[in-house]
Amino acid sequence: MSQLLTTQDLKSITGCSRMSDLEQCLKNNGVRFLYGKKGIFTTVDAVNSAMGLSADKNTATTNHDDFDIM
Repeated sequence: MSQLLTTQDLKSITGCSRMSDLEQCLKNNGVRFLYGKKGIFTTVDAVNSAMGLSADKNTATTNHDDFDIM
C-alpha cells in the first residue's frame, strides 16, 4: 500500500500555502487526489505516476519537461 500524503505534506512539497493554489498545482501536474474532512490527500504512487515514474524499477521512466510546481 502506498503512503498517504496529507494536505500539510502536499503544501510542504509544492510550496503552496493556499488550498486553491494547491488544488490548481495538483490538477496542472496530473496528480489525482481526493477531498476528505481534513482537506486534500493523495498517495506517493499518485505523485510518482504524474511524474511518469513506475513502481517497477525496471520500467521506470522520467520526463521532467512537463512537471511544473508553482
